[in-house]
Amino acid sequence: FFQAEDGIRDRDVTGVQTCALPILTDGPDDIMEYVRGWPLVYAMGAPESVIEAFEKVWEGHLRQFGRARIPGVELAMTVLHAGAPLLSDASPVGRASGLVVDPTRGDRMLPVECWYPIDPARATPPAVYDLLPGTGFTSAGAFDAPPADGRWPLVLFSHGRTGTRIAYTLLCEAIASTGCVVVSADHPGDTLIDFALEIAVDDATNERQRVDDLRLVLDAALGAVDGIPAEVRAAIDPTRVAAAGHSYGGYTALGLAAGAHGAPDARVRAVVGLQAYTRALTDADLGRVVVPTLLSVAARDTTTPPEVDADRPWAGIAAADTRRVDVADAAHQACSDVGLYAELAPQVPDLPQNLRDYLEDTAADTRAPGMRGWRDAVTLQARIVTGFLDEVLGIDPARGAATLDAVGADPQVTLRRRDA
Repeated sequence: FFQAEDGIRDRDVTGVQTCALPILTDGPDDIMEYVRGWPLVYAMGAPESVIEAFEKVWEGHLRQFGRARIPGVELAMTVLHAGAPLLSDASPVGRASGLVVDPTRGDRMLPVECWYPIDPARATPPAVYDLLPGTGFTSAGAFDAPPADGRWPLVLFSHGRTGTRIAYTLLCEAIASTGCVVVSADHPGDTLIDFALEIAVDDATNERQRVDDLRLVLDAALGAVDGIPAEVRAAIDPTRVAAAGHSYGGYTALGLAAGAHGAPDARVRAVVGLQAYTRALTDADLGRVVVPTLLSVAARDTTTPPEVDADRPWAGIAAADTRRVDVADAAHQACSDVGLYAELAPQVPDLPQNLRDYLEDTAADTRAPGMRGWRDAVTLQARIVTGFLDEVLGIDPARGAATLDAVGADPQVTLRRRDA
């Protein structure tokens, strides 16, 4: 037994773990440990390419473990850089981790990541996200610092299929920088490792679990259950809550507001769907979405095509204030960190070829001819989201209106608004 590594770094997270069951993770390498490390992967008969990746994962985790606990010993660590914050006027934000456990679902564990406003004077040291074993990248604008005084709107963020809670760091940092607490959780059964090992759950189970996960994270953020650092909970304004997500995460956010698996959650005051997967929502579900809603649509999205996943919710959502933003030169990964990962990959020593291929394939649509560059694409999505939230959550309505006016002036963007 040994203490969980995030229990050392994060002020309000403690516990023990064995190599069989981590209680908290801080990156893709730790997420892989849910399968007890590479020896079990070998025993399960995984392909050689997967076994090679897991060997490196386990080796990297042991290096992290030793580096965190042996005073004065520095082990090799490649630290890359995410670049500047997406928003030029961004304020620095803090980052903290937690773990939410649901005893009603077999102690289902949801690792969570939190971003929040901080005092600029405390903007040091920069946070480092663990990307791969022995490799991390410094954040664009997040720091290991406590929240600033005050209470801020809460934005729940749900990752897409095969994603993780830290697959949208640039976007989540940008949202937090405008005056929000952002909380993102993993959805076990629908992460990259679940698909790599062919243990992902079926769609019906995934949809139910996702909505229940997001509801539980909201409970934790508002203090009904444990798992989110106390100082982060104290910084949240419970009267201003938005649910947001990308792809299947868009389904999750809409499903929570609609009561797709249970009653509509009245605590949610706004919804954001980014390239949202909506075909699993019924017309009745959409008709129960009555809070201000934003649909950000990528015209060249072949995963959630507009004619399949945007047109019907645009017509069917019952909210009095519904916005739709179509971007002509964007595709499905317009808001994620995938472009960043692919850009950093050549700098990663000994990156397994299967992981390199996965990143290249996933990021391919960000590099196609005529596409907006990946960083510009994520920046645009950040402006769309923050402008909307500024208005509907009352963060800074004048700033929000100006932001959306500027977005609408982009010749590749069509902005529509429907008021009941």
